[in-house]
Amino acid sequence: MMKLPKIAWLLLALVCVFFAFCFGMSRGSGASNGTERIMTEKNGVSAQERLTGADPSALPERSLGTVININTAGLEDLASLPGIGETLAQRILDYREAHGSFSCVEALMNVDGIGAGRFEMICNYVTVEENNEDTGG
Repeated sequence: MMKLPKIAWLLLALVCVFFAFCFGMSRGSGASNGTERIMTEKNGVSAQERLTGADPSALPERSLGTVININTAGLEDLASLPGIGETLAQRILDYREAHGSFSCVEALMNVDGIGAGRFEMICNYVTVEENNEDTGG
């Protein structure tokens, strides 16, 4: 057997490490390592399902174009918003009681549990104006 110089062994080791890294990266991009993968709507899972884990058919119906006033809406109307549910609806009511009326819809993000992502889901369904289709009374 032919004896290789040290530099050849070093290059061979580097090539092996490179291929191992490439193999690991290609395997890692498709593996979940025991954690749940978050899928987007492009993959057939809605934002509502990602946030709540709920079956979309089990969610309350909210017709497109129906807007509720977050300053006057009750628990049921707030809970019917995408990604809200009864717990967050109660937090909205508690926040409104403690701090008064919302000055703008973006103020909903001050409620614990409503971040930018959840706000994006509901921003087209809420208003603070008095002249809207559904005041949630």
